[in-house]
Amino acid sequence: HWNALVSNYRNSPFFEYYMDRYDIPNEPAQNKKRGPIRVSLGVLIICILLTGILIFSLTFAALSAYYGRYPELKKLHEIASLYEQNYINDIDRDQLSELLAQMYMYGSGDIFAGYYSAEEWAEQMASESGNAVGIGVYIGVSETGEFFISKVMNDTGAEKAGLLSGDIVISIDGFDVAEIGYASASDLLRGESGSTITLEILRGTDTFTVDIVRSQYSPQTVFAETVVRDGKLYGYVQIVEFLSLQTTYNQFKAAVDALVEYGVQGIIFDVRSNHGGDSDTVVRMLDYLLPEGPLVHVYYKDQVDPVTSYSDAAHIDLPMVVLVNEDSASSAELFAAALRDYGKAELIGVKTFGKGCGQRAIMLSDGSVVFVTSVLYNPPYSDNYNGIGLFPDYEVVLTEKWQNTNLFLIPHEEDNQLIAAIDVIEGKVSDLQS
Repeated sequence: HWNALVSNYRNSPFFEYYMDRYDIPNEPAQNKKRGPIRVSLGVLIICILLTGILIFSLTFAALSAYYGRYPELKKLHEIASLYEQNYINDIDRDQLSELLAQMYMYGSGDIFAGYYSAEEWAEQMASESGNAVGIGVYIGVSETGEFFISKVMNDTGAEKAGLLSGDIVISIDGFDVAEIGYASASDLLRGESGSTITLEILRGTDTFTVDIVRSQYSPQTVFAETVVRDGKLYGYVQIVEFLSLQTTYNQFKAAVDALVEYGVQGIIFDVRSNHGGDSDTVVRMLDYLLPEGPLVHVYYKDQVDPVTSYSDAAHIDLPMVVLVNEDSASSAELFAAALRDYGKAELIGVKTFGKGCGQRAIMLSDGSVVFVTSVLYNPPYSDNYNGIGLFPDYEVVLTEKWQNTNLFLIPHEEDNQLIAAIDVIEGKVSDLQS
């Protein structure tokens, strides 16, 4: 304790003051020689004690204020001190810090919170901006644990190698997928652009291997095609997720523009199993579709009046419907609710998830990012759906045969929800023409 007290004294303003006084060579030269100024031992001890008391008081006040504001961290600090004093092995502090950050968010009760390490965030940003590197597929896991290709993106290594939806991946570069698990298998698909990966594929009853060159690609989040019914042409646009403006918005606008130019008489938007994404992107998409008026009202914490985004007068003047299911959430729900609020579309399917809140991405000092639930999103005219969901105008439950099946793998002619959407859009078109 005495050594610690002396150490504190040496770092105190008192010590600095006395050293300056004794550092005669650094003072201006004077004709009259001065002797050293002596300080009694008693005065020195008193100064040391006063410094120690001051430092202790300031430290105690700081800790009291800290734990008064964050009492939940007091126990964690005690545990850390115990480990520092007693644990016989070294602690990986970087790993510990990452895990504690994740567990704090989990323990906060914020069920929609998210955490990205600096590396994960950089990869996420690269992907959203169209600079992802990999083979270009959507993947899934079946109820029996099979790792399969649900959709192949256009103009990617996977498409060039001939992979198809439904292909089951048995091994990746010699690693058995069943042994290493979903997360590790997904990581193996990524890598440096130009590198080659070898997949063992099961297609039907045939097994074969294929070499695929990884490359940079823009994630395909919008898939569009035409549907013909009784001589009438309709557009079908499936939105998988809402990434950035550069990715999802640009793909969406290009797809809808192409369908309009092709002469479709109505459009079916499919946001089933779409968990949401970037709110700015969905607002831009709604602005493109809807006439002049409000698009979303955003309520921040402790803020009475919302921040409202508006659409301009330009819009797409075609009948529309939106397919939704229990996994349609967040921005996907806002997309559906806004189109219905304007009387532009009816909803078909089953009640949605019910996430009418949003997360703010905040970067920490080390480059990692936390997502904290911090806003409520209200549709243009209807009520907030958080914890409630959106009830469809036409309730259609997916055929039991295809329940728990990836939507990409359901043939259109057997997708009873899609068939119902075509029925509704056909009726809307007929009403307009009659």
